[in-house]
Amino acid sequence: MESLGAQHESYGEEDEERRHFKQVCNSYQQYATFHQVREQGINHRKEQLLSSAAGQQCCNVEETEGPTVESILKKTTSPQQQKKTNELLCQATIRNQYFLDNVLQHCGAMTSQEVLRQRKNGSIGNGPSSNKILWSTEDQISKIDSVLKSVARDWSVEGRQERSIVYDKLLSALERYLPIKLEDTETEMNGSLDNNAKKCSNRGPPRVAVPGSGLGRLAWEIYSKGYSAQGSDFSLPMLLASDFILNGCGRGPTDISHRQFAISPWLAETKNVKSLQDRVRTVVVPDVDPTSVMLNSYDDDAPEFSMLAGEFQSLYSHFLPAGQSRHGEANSNKKFNAVVCSFFIDTAPTLPHYLITIWHMLEVGGLFINMGPLMYHWSGHGGLTPEDLDDAAAIRSDQGDYMSAKHKQRTHYLDQRYLQSVDYTWEEINAMIVSCGFEILEEETDVTTRYTSDMSSMMKTTYDCVYLVARKIATA
Repeated sequence: MESLGAQHESYGEEDEERRHFKQVCNSYQQYATFHQVREQGINHRKEQLLSSAAGQQCCNVEETEGPTVESILKKTTSPQQQKKTNELLCQATIRNQYFLDNVLQHCGAMTSQEVLRQRKNGSIGNGPSSNKILWSTEDQISKIDSVLKSVARDWSVEGRQERSIVYDKLLSALERYLPIKLEDTETEMNGSLDNNAKKCSNRGPPRVAVPGSGLGRLAWEIYSKGYSAQGSDFSLPMLLASDFILNGCGRGPTDISHRQFAISPWLAETKNVKSLQDRVRTVVVPDVDPTSVMLNSYDDDAPEFSMLAGEFQSLYSHFLPAGQSRHGEANSNKKFNAVVCSFFIDTAPTLPHYLITIWHMLEVGGLFINMGPLMYHWSGHGGLTPEDLDDAAAIRSDQGDYMSAKHKQRTHYLDQRYLQSVDYTWEEINAMIVSCGFEILEEETDVTTRYTSDMSSMMKTTYDCVYLVARKIATA
């Protein structure tokens, strides 16, 4: 059997893929430097505030009565307290960078320490322009902060309560409607298993796709139940971490236990924080040995596990009819018995295309199991304004989209997916699912949960999610 999550698809052109990989590795390598400099900036602001207050007091001959900026900040900005604060933040930053360096080492990239050594030797940053330091942006570093939070959600004991609300519900539906084998003949006699479920028990493990699988825990849980699971995700920062967790943390032949790391996933949070300890507190990941459920590769009927890298429709458009497929021809081989989605469908730039692709991925009788909110990742930018409509040069683009010169000028920098996205209501999505050729088996609204939430924070975002189980029953 191949390593868990070892299969990866190309992101596109080789040069673009290499550039993107290097960019993500830079973000991993520069994580600690960014956070240390950010804290230096905060300390500098405090010093400026104190310096300004002291200057004002010097100009005032009379003694000031009551509290002053200096007096109320004295306790938190004393050298002893500042040293303690800096030490705690530094330790947390080093913990996180150590974990990220292990991810880099696993994927064959230089660690942060190796980059620093090269910089000191003059091979980076002091030579010709090609060797200048390419600093990551704040947005790119924020994605690494999101990776650490997702690692904590998917692979720590502390994240179990949050993830189990979603994962347990999805797994329960999968096992109920698509059991691996018939262990209870009474269940069959009672009619709770349909013919498609019975067929699956006699032809090897059912195949389950898990798009938007992020750090891979849901796909791994499905695989651990005996299904063949194929996770996928577009985010390379997430995929590098998931590959390391799945393949780099297992127990070796001479190891007592699997590899674990203490990380501080909420280090970057500075708002709604009750104490510094909340920012620097640790969780241990992974909470289980991911390789503990690797099944026999020499068994032809053994479940398979894989993780694909790439955009959903690009990865699975070969299931579409030839006219719609990006690969030019349809491929109906090895269709899936189920597509399980957690916090995924609202990542679609054009949701109808996702639903149609899911329909074609499934065998007749296959399951579409979904749970999540409707955040719409590509929403909120590029909408028409009255000023756009005032433009006398309004035209229709080649794709038939209503555009104007002003609108094009105002939105030219945006990813085109922002200009394609439509925010559908759940009622509209439900109608689309039925129109595709699905039968709704279960539907539940207002399933309350959180996502990568800091339970110590003064602000917690709660989602009232929709849960759905649908079966493919007809040709669209």
